[in-house]
Amino acid sequence: MEENKNVFETLRAINLESKHKQKGKLTYLPWATAWATVKLAFPDANYETIKDENGNRYHVEGKTCYVETQVTIQGETISETLAIMDNANKAILANDVTSTNVDKSIKRCLTKNLGLFGLDLNLWEGEELSDEAKELKEQKAEADKKAKNELTKAIKEVVDLGNELIKSGVAKETMMEIIQKHNDGNGNPTALKTVKMCAAAKADLLKLKKAGKTTPAPKQQETK
Repeated sequence: MEENKNVFETLRAINLESKHKQKGKLTYLPWATAWATVKLAFPDANYETIKDENGNRYHVEGKTCYVETQVTIQGETISETLAIMDNANKAILANDVTSTNVDKSIKRCLTKNLGLFGLDLNLWEGEELSDEAKELKEQKAEADKKAKNELTKAIKEVVDLGNELIKSGVAKETMMEIIQKHNDGNGNPTALKTVKMCAAAKADLLKLKKAGKTTPAPKQQETK
């Protein structure tokens, strides 16, 4: 068992990020790179495609199909399956499956199978999410990014307006009091947490600007 543990630790420690390829939103490791990496580390490694009872290299399950591979490294054997999918990662109907689809799926399944031994395993993290969950996750990430950009823009507007007022003679302390009012006692405008808080602080600063309440800068004493 210690020997098998070393297989996982060895393959898990190999950084293949520079070998990754991109296809649309999908990041993948080419099967040839994956297999070459494993064979160099463990020359005894081998794999086979598991066929169905009729000798076909794929299995029909309802309206769709899947392939299965089996990898053996230093006496440990692990199997893995993968649905036969198109370039958009959508399952192909059984009647539409071609030998090309099968060939590509077997190689993708092999790469995934090697991931179970530790090779580039991080690529498969989150795979258990459904297509709907993945879409929702992407939408949330996009919404979070948009919200962050909006907050950054709102904070900049407050900071720019504050600097403008300070240059016109408004005391910095007065500025901080306004920010504190809308920022849980924190007078630093860059610490504003929401766009709503920024808008409230900006509104008060604009009132101050419109009222023209400025504090003249102190005169320097003449030296004798």
